[in-house]
Amino acid sequence: MKTVFLFVDKPVFLGDLLNTGYIKCLADKYKVVLFLNRSGVWAKNLNFFQSPNITYIDWKIENAKLLGMMKFVRFSCIREFDYLKTTQYYRKRRDQDSENTFLMVISKPFSKLLTNKFFYKLELLLIKKSRLFISYVEKYKPSLVIVATPGLNTMEAEAVLLAKKYGIKSVSMDCNWDGLETRVTRVRPTDYFIAWHEPMKKEAINIHHFDPTKVFVSGPIRFDYHFSNDNTIETRENFLRSKKLDPANKIILYSTQKGHLFEESFLNKLISLRDNGSVPYFNIFIRVHPVAKPNRFKEFSQLDNVYVEKPPEVLTSYDFVNLMATLRCCDLNINYSSTLSLEAILLDKPVINYIEPNMPIYDYDHYRPLVEAKAVKLVSSNPADLAKAINEYLNNPSLDRENRKKIADKYFPFRDGLCSKRSADFLEDIINKN
Repeated sequence: MKTVFLFVDKPVFLGDLLNTGYIKCLADKYKVVLFLNRSGVWAKNLNFFQSPNITYIDWKIENAKLLGMMKFVRFSCIREFDYLKTTQYYRKRRDQDSENTFLMVISKPFSKLLTNKFFYKLELLLIKKSRLFISYVEKYKPSLVIVATPGLNTMEAEAVLLAKKYGIKSVSMDCNWDGLETRVTRVRPTDYFIAWHEPMKKEAINIHHFDPTKVFVSGPIRFDYHFSNDNTIETRENFLRSKKLDPANKIILYSTQKGHLFEESFLNKLISLRDNGSVPYFNIFIRVHPVAKPNRFKEFSQLDNVYVEKPPEVLTSYDFVNLMATLRCCDLNINYSSTLSLEAILLDKPVINYIEPNMPIYDYDHYRPLVEAKAVKLVSSNPADLAKAINEYLNNPSLDRENRKKIADKYFPFRDGLCSKRSADFLEDIINKN
């Protein structure tokens, strides 16, 4: 049985890879040496899947200072992605990667040379030799290094660079829906890339110049739970009563962002519309983003027929099923621009995105196709416009159904619950080629 190294760091990927069927599929095929950054608060005291084929190792990042510095150097000096609207917006916003104005000015004449590829090669020269990594390579003899994303986070970046430095093939297999565009200057070219769907495959090839023969589509493993026969849910009535919501009312699911401070104001506006009769009376289910501050939105839980739920940073199998039940029981999803829009569309639930003029995330390159296809309704936060959109969808939930179906077909290419297995099977092809 061959051995693979798997580096997992951020909460979303810990949930995706270690609390779904993916890790079981991987351990059925390979010896898995799983590197975790236990210094992260979310990684402490978590009980992940155990198997004789899995070895857990605490990995302390050895090049944190170098890679931390390169994050803003890359963003300041790499101009090849400035044609993307997402990049243009982040340059105006200046809080994504803390660009350095001095670096921007002195590097501008050399912008054609200072490409993503150039900085990748520079990092390979600067990264420290790792006796620890070499010792693990000598001990376990891995055939492949697996990372969630192509180096968008520090631990993954280090893993990709060390794999390249010591001649081991690497593969990115769970990149977030928006990662190739919102963190465009952080991408390190893994040897192979496994995409969620065809739009992500095109981004990998057209924006980041991945070899088309080395990019595969597995489907998004995160959403396999929607298609698993094992995931049964309670009746709508029982589920809503467990959340202290009245099943006789329609349900609006409001899914929050990580830290946008305008959301409390929007929620007050939404509740006012309900309470003053501008829209039919409904329950409001507020699903707080997993990495938002724990007590944000807590004040709303005191209101009638409003339920606030904050899932843990690392989603467990229970949390995935609970989210599925939440989506199935709701009648309408409202959010600023969330990945939950995709899941709602998959389940044919209408989606309203509201416009916040100072932060036009709905115009980001990854999100714009949903808006252009009219699979989501983009509405100003003006009370009259918002009430009109809510009334239209609650009165006619089939409105825009065909538009939602077209997006669902494109973004969920497989609905067999086997995306984890498919992704693991691709690794066998990769290893055999090498």
